[in-house]
Amino acid sequence: MDNQEQHDPKSILALVVTQEQKDTIYKLFNHYDWEFNEVPVQDQVETSSGNNLSSDVDNGTDVEQFTVEQVSDAEECEYCLCRPSITNESNKQLWWETEKVEQHKRNSALRKEKYKRFWTNLFHRKVWKYPRYTERKKQALSTDLRKTKYVYHRRDLIPKCILELVRFWFHNPPNVPYKGHMWE
Repeated sequence: MDNQEQHDPKSILALVVTQEQKDTIYKLFNHYDWEFNEVPVQDQVETSSGNNLSSDVDNGTDVEQFTVEQVSDAEECEYCLCRPSITNESNKQLWWETEKVEQHKRNSALRKEKYKRFWTNLFHRKVWKYPRYTERKKQALSTDLRKTKYVYHRRDLIPKCILELVRFWFHNPPNVPYKGHMWE
């Protein structure tokens, strides 16, 4: 152990991973000759937010148990219905971009990945089940899609705050229009 490692504080990290992911983590630690202690956990693991996650996450039945609570004294975003907005810095995730990407017509594929991640964030905040959201979706779907510029997202509608942030990260070139979305 070198001198730097002796002074670095240790922390505990709990992960719910597949066997393949576990093997990869072991290989990474072995590659760098890092030491670690594996501590067995109970079947129910409590998250830092007080919610329970079952160790049986792989079957998909317990995914809805993980809920991110809204901040009740924060201002609600009119688009995503979150407190604070899902695009607020306080909700920043590791996968968020730190700067704009160069304009390119292929940026739509990069945007799609970010939209999926934001969809998951909204799912864990249970926004998709809010009566106000379901009413908005019902109204949007009642329009004749062939007569509008909107593109139906097969799962849910993408809020304007997410569209603006992701499009800020991944601009189209000036001559390439964006596809429409229901909440624009």
